[in-house]
Amino acid sequence: MHEEMPPDQPIRSGAPRLEVVEVDDHRVVFLNGHLMGRYGCDDKGIERVLVTQLAEVLDLADREIASSFGMHPVTLSRFRGQVRRGGSAALIPRKTGPKGPSKMTPKLEGQCRKLHDEGLSSREIAKRISRRDRRISHVTVAGLFKGEAQQSALPIAEPLVANMAEITEAEPERLTTPCESRYAGALMLYAALARLDLWSIFRQLGADAGPTRRFGWADTLAMIVFCFTLGFRSIEDFKNGRRRDLGILIGKQQGPTVLSLRGKIKALAESVDPVAVSQELFRRYVALEPVWEGLYYLDGHFCPYYGDHPTPRGWDAKRRLAIPGHTDVYVHDAKGRALFFFSQPLNDSLARAIPVAVEQIRRVHGPEPFTLVFDRGGYSGEAFRFLSEQGVGFITYLKGRKAQRRYPKKQFRPAWFFFEGRRHAYRLFEKKTRVGKAGSIRTIIFIGNEEHQVPVLTNLAPSAKAAKVVHCLRLRWRQENDFKYLRDHYAIDQIVQYGADQEAQDRLVANPRRKALQEQVRNLMKEVELLEGRLGRAINDNNERRRRTVRGLKIAHASLRREIAVKHQALTRLQNRLQRTPANISAAAAGSSLLREDRRLLINTLKIAACNAEKDLVRRFNRAYDHPKDAFSVFRALLHLPGTIHSAPNHQLAVELQRPDSEKVARALEILLADINHDAPRMLADGPRLNFSLAPLT
Repeated sequence: MHEEMPPDQPIRSGAPRLEVVEVDDHRVVFLNGHLMGRYGCDDKGIERVLVTQLAEVLDLADREIASSFGMHPVTLSRFRGQVRRGGSAALIPRKTGPKGPSKMTPKLEGQCRKLHDEGLSSREIAKRISRRDRRISHVTVAGLFKGEAQQSALPIAEPLVANMAEITEAEPERLTTPCESRYAGALMLYAALARLDLWSIFRQLGADAGPTRRFGWADTLAMIVFCFTLGFRSIEDFKNGRRRDLGILIGKQQGPTVLSLRGKIKALAESVDPVAVSQELFRRYVALEPVWEGLYYLDGHFCPYYGDHPTPRGWDAKRRLAIPGHTDVYVHDAKGRALFFFSQPLNDSLARAIPVAVEQIRRVHGPEPFTLVFDRGGYSGEAFRFLSEQGVGFITYLKGRKAQRRYPKKQFRPAWFFFEGRRHAYRLFEKKTRVGKAGSIRTIIFIGNEEHQVPVLTNLAPSAKAAKVVHCLRLRWRQENDFKYLRDHYAIDQIVQYGADQEAQDRLVANPRRKALQEQVRNLMKEVELLEGRLGRAINDNNERRRRTVRGLKIAHASLRREIAVKHQALTRLQNRLQRTPANISAAAAGSSLLREDRRLLINTLKIAACNAEKDLVRRFNRAYDHPKDAFSVFRALLHLPGTIHSAPNHQLAVELQRPDSEKVARALEILLADINHDAPRMLADGPRLNFSLAPLT
């Protein structure tokens, strides 16, 4: 006889899949791939009703539904409470501002339109139609024509196609009329990005920004680059820019909203591997400018995390504390140019990152020998032995040397190294140092600032000049300077992405329960010491005329002695529990989690690409400007130059930038623009060709 499933136990399928896609000025809701609804982006009433109904019927957590619609879970909970109290009508947004009848009657509206056709401004129209008992604001007048101006400027949207999978790339737009943009100077970045083949790399890796009609993956890349090169601190800060002026940078009438841009970034990060993007850009950097002497500078950069997820701790050199966060390991060249980076979510030491760095560099550098330069964080006998076995040179500082150990100055010999047109002189002394698991290593000691003797370790052959080895190590500060520039102007410390996943790696971590027990034991021992101190003072201050025997003294302080005994019993129990509690447990049992970082890795890769593109343009600009100390600050200001963009024959866009006030800067900029025009850059790689010019003197 076959057993039948009880009717009250339905077969449960997988969790429902809810997707919200923004198409033009509408949002489309899909449930398990089926079209559920469509509403305008500015129709907040329909959105609130729809999201509350989905929260009532779907077997999904509120945070997942709220995340799909781009709202906070607390907001969704508030909406559901409003529905329970007042029904769906409570969700409809109320009219803001005055609740009475509008002063703008149909007769006044006709007068305003007539005066507007005559070319009068909103303020002049408001003055004409206002009376002593009825004042009309110029804002009210401007509101009559604002919607019409936007409708005339935007292209007519095509009907929504039935199959959303057919919408894969943004439809091209063309700027048919002259447009002004306050960010026109940023269009110069297209010349440097074209040299990096940024769009070709993403196209080869299968980049996709999801279903869209207006903003595709190429537009998304450009907006991310412009966001940080123009000084916006984050993707959210992008809302403070002028969408119309930003849209012109990608050939659109308007730029994307922050909500749209975040959705595109999510889809883009899911379609490509950020590590593969970083590797391909690394190849391009080296192809454009080979790494000098095969010197690669390796260092970790710690980014603190202040959220609620129990993430691994790392050392924050700024605060000199171990705090939650993640570490990124960067590789630079001798000029301070960031080449690529990779993540170390467990915040391991720099020595453990060396094998990964060697593997990544080998893929691009090839079989030729190269040298790693790092600070004391990479000091390890095992790492030194690994590098020597791989045929990789290294230069680093000696770690653990006593400050009192000094050599006579007469043993130091003068030496020099010629680099970048300057002669760098040093006083050097060479010897051998024995390092555990690595044997004897060549050691070069140089006299630094304040007569300090600084030892340098290297496995390079004696044919490598000692002065050159020391100077190459001191060039490591260019990497630190680049970290500061990336942190200040490109915000590489930002998380970008929320959420964390349970740590799956089987590793041992400190038991948090044992730490809590140790804290309780310490506190209880302090209490016992205080009570015993009170008892000792009582014995010392005892009046022997009243209490001549110890028995009398005990009877007088019986309550204090009982309290001490109770504390000792509690202390013994805690110490027994501490002894039975393991010092280390698995990361999974401790509830440790790792931050999600696919979007963060992609954004940081694009930040490095944007920074290198900016450096390329600054170097070309400084050829004529010839003032390297402030070339970066001057050029970043030039990226904000306003200008006019209009169509030109042969599928070109003519960009006329406003002339800077400084004639020296203007001359250098003219030379740079002529150099850029020679490269014939195109908007978004395959868009119209850009032709730059500078407005004439007035």
